[in-house]
Amino acid sequence: MVENQTMTKTFSILLALLFFSCKSNTQDLTKEQASQDLAELKSELEKFHSGYNRYTSIDSMNLLFDQVENNLVDMSVVDFYKELALIASKIRCGHTRVSLPERSRAAFRRTNVFLPFTVSILDNKLYVRKSLDTSFKPGDEISAINGLGIPEILKTIFDHHSSDGYITSNKLQLTSYFFHYYFQLYLANGSTSYQVTFASSNKTVDGKSWSEVEAIQTSSRPGAVMELQHRNNYSYLKIGSFGESSLRSNGYNYTQFLAKTFKDLKERETKNLILDLRGNGGGKDSFGALLVSYLVNDDFGYFEKIEVTDEYSGYGEVVHSENTNLMTSHSGLAVHSSQKDSFRGTLYLLTDGWTFSTAADVVSVLDNTNRAYIVGKETGGGRFGNTSGASKTLTLPNSQIRFNIPLWKYTTALRDKVDTGRGVVPNAQISPSIQELLSGVDVQLNYCIDLIASN
Repeated sequence: MVENQTMTKTFSILLALLFFSCKSNTQDLTKEQASQDLAELKSELEKFHSGYNRYTSIDSMNLLFDQVENNLVDMSVVDFYKELALIASKIRCGHTRVSLPERSRAAFRRTNVFLPFTVSILDNKLYVRKSLDTSFKPGDEISAINGLGIPEILKTIFDHHSSDGYITSNKLQLTSYFFHYYFQLYLANGSTSYQVTFASSNKTVDGKSWSEVEAIQTSSRPGAVMELQHRNNYSYLKIGSFGESSLRSNGYNYTQFLAKTFKDLKERETKNLILDLRGNGGGKDSFGALLVSYLVNDDFGYFEKIEVTDEYSGYGEVVHSENTNLMTSHSGLAVHSSQKDSFRGTLYLLTDGWTFSTAADVVSVLDNTNRAYIVGKETGGGRFGNTSGASKTLTLPNSQIRFNIPLWKYTTALRDKVDTGRGVVPNAQISPSIQELLSGVDVQLNYCIDLIASN
């Protein structure tokens, strides 16, 4: 692989894989076929996933595989998929993703109906956002669906999500956006109607087609956007992606944009900068390090080390040291210097659960240097790094279920060395009320603006 391909880490792959699922009443796999696929998955993960036991011990993973093996019967591909999704989630790696065959996408949409509304999840409470049924009003709080309480529903869905360590901020945002899909997949079991419980009432409603529900869906993320705005007492910088190809396809030259932006900030003698990385799912490693170099005033480390397994082959020079295999040729391992036009004022940083992969690396390094005042929600990517970079796509022979297996285990260059399995927790954790969310009020940005005004 070329360097640009292997140094890309992104959350966007997940969104392309979410719908490779189907509903099937037939037993597509024999017990023996499912067992063969399970054994191959286990073998490939152990050979190639460099972060396989980062948060979950080998003994625990072996036990989990044994439990799944013991429960195998003749089963549908979708039921087998659910078991594999549980396995993937226990690895606690946000880049380890599982998807059903592409042919299943159309079948799932065609053969199922979905909750007739979209939702928002705030503080683990579920609210109607938009609805096809006029009896549901935006902002209505839902306490149960089909007799299941919201905590139980969220736990079931979360148990099938891959995320870095023990982070839930990304699970909350992902579930909020795709709730109608996940509820049908993991909990509704083909239901065509739903009993929805509010504080003082119940209502049974018919499900709606995929196209009808999608028509009222609200965009989840800003995409590959880069913009700089100037106000009286601050400037606002939005970077929606570090993906080189996606930025280019939207007309941006990342390197030139940063050079022009920070030269402009320096000439204006900008005192306060709000950097918005909400919704940024990652991308090219070097793009993250370059941004940090414009935001710090001293030399800094970016990655402490990158590990691979004994079976790894591909980009980079690898040496064996202290019972591990270390990549030595990645540019992120070098000591980086600040840019001559680096910003020297007060930096405010906006984050959320979509702030993942390379974007989370940037936040971690800035947090480590005490460079930014962070506002929003915990990053969706691990503070101490992740397993990503180059990856291997495994297609299981019988089910055709696919696994994305990341190959590089990154460790961020931080002062503290104890990995707690969390993202970067903001200095100020700010959430909107449901009324503010529905009205489009950006409470996190406004919080920063108020801080600047008060100083």
